[in-house]
Amino acid sequence: MSDRPARFRIPPVHVPARRRASASLATPMLALALGLGACTTVPIPPVAATDLSGEAPACDALAARLDEAVRATGVGDAQQARVAAARWLRVDRFDASFASEPLSDAATRAWLERLRAADADARRIEVSNLPRETRAALADAAPGVAPGVGPADAASTLATAIARCGRAETDALARDATALARVRAAARVPDDYVGWQRALGLYPIAIVPFGAGVRREEARARAAFARNAPHIAEGTTRYAPTPADSGTPAITPGDLPRDALGIPVLDARQRGALLARHAPVLALAGSGPDDRFGRPTLDANDSVAIDTSAPWLLGRIAFKRWEGAVRVQLVYTAWFPRRPPTSALDLIAGHLDGVILRLTLDEDGRVAMIDTIHACGCWHLFVPVGERRVRPPPVTGDEWAFVPARLAAVPPEARVRIRLAAGTHALEGIDTVGPEAPADARYRLADEDTLRTLPRPGGGTRSLYDPRGRVPGTERAERWLFWPMGIADAGSMRQWGRHATAFVGRRHFDEPDLLERRFEPGVPASGAD
Repeated sequence: MSDRPARFRIPPVHVPARRRASASLATPMLALALGLGACTTVPIPPVAATDLSGEAPACDALAARLDEAVRATGVGDAQQARVAAARWLRVDRFDASFASEPLSDAATRAWLERLRAADADARRIEVSNLPRETRAALADAAPGVAPGVGPADAASTLATAIARCGRAETDALARDATALARVRAAARVPDDYVGWQRALGLYPIAIVPFGAGVRREEARARAAFARNAPHIAEGTTRYAPTPADSGTPAITPGDLPRDALGIPVLDARQRGALLARHAPVLALAGSGPDDRFGRPTLDANDSVAIDTSAPWLLGRIAFKRWEGAVRVQLVYTAWFPRRPPTSALDLIAGHLDGVILRLTLDEDGRVAMIDTIHACGCWHLFVPVGERRVRPPPVTGDEWAFVPARLAAVPPEARVRIRLAAGTHALEGIDTVGPEAPADARYRLADEDTLRTLPRPGGGTRSLYDPRGRVPGTERAERWLFWPMGIADAGSMRQWGRHATAFVGRRHFDEPDLLERRFEPGVPASGAD
């Protein structure tokens, strides 16, 4: 992004000070949870480095057939954006942030590999969600495959062909400066705002009443945080993660190897251990069924339901560029059956509700920033840890960085605890608790990517999300009132990478420099936030 602070540079490749035994990194709860994705999808196979340039015509034909099948069956995955100048590359906002920067040959190849892997992963999801007979037909015509591939082998065959074709494309791009320049220019993620809605809705005028509404909501949230700061309300249920193995060592991002872009390299065990180590405690007010979080499933009508018979929290690893380095982020999502109405005219109520908590770690593995949204992208708030203050916003009145609370520190052995209101599931308090803090119930931690291939009762899979990255059936009445703000279908639950988080101004949850632009070291002035 053009307004990224100029001081950020790609750090040199990091050599870890010490290596840990990987065999003991996974906890029992994560070993099973991270394996769930393998039940419904096929791993992307490695491809040997070889000259695949002669396969370009066949790969182009396969890409065209895959894309048409995905379009016709409506199983497209929106987590990353396609790169217009390449068949086998996709990009998210984090990876797009490297496109305009000078890169060494090694960094260029690492960048292309990330885009190739993103496309292969998305196609793996799309292939899994295709009808069985469509998969078989596509596999039968894949490059280098003899006719007659059986349906049971189709997904694996296609994964191999996709990996080969992707490798052929990245190898060719690394050797062709002109083609690579086109890819770098095209590696952009369109924002999730609709310009014509803002134009027709007279956005410059509409932001006056909408901005006032935002300030009222922020005042309400501040009051709730102040009210809940000293204690946990009676009747609150405290959910903690299943206890991890006592012998599981801590993982420090600063000790992890990094690729040529400076991005930490984590295997599945390390990802699981990091998510388990920092998994939060959820303190939920309310005792009704809508105040219990659980596992998203598909019912007999192919509709999404939340199974609350056992608590589930979904986790993912993300990255952010902040304070001169790439930071590891831990993202946790709790899904609720619905957001029940608080009145007859409640525009926000509807099917499903999700709360997303994100912890940004420093090099020593300590929590340095906390922010959270609902799965619609709404109510984005920040909780800085330590001495960090908000930078002045470039445009007065924009939703910039709402800070209703701060934490002096998150101790090494502590967990972040968030307090959610009954019904609305609004975040109304945050603190930390030690490992021996009492809990009323335990939740299971699972891989968020499983939502992209939910098993259907009658066989096959489908994604929780539609090709636009939204959850069908979660539309809110607020969309008719809020459309001048430019967020299509405002209030609907959304997929990772599709969260616009400001009605006034522009802001996305996954912006790579979101924190870099908004926070700087220093003690905030009294009342500055």
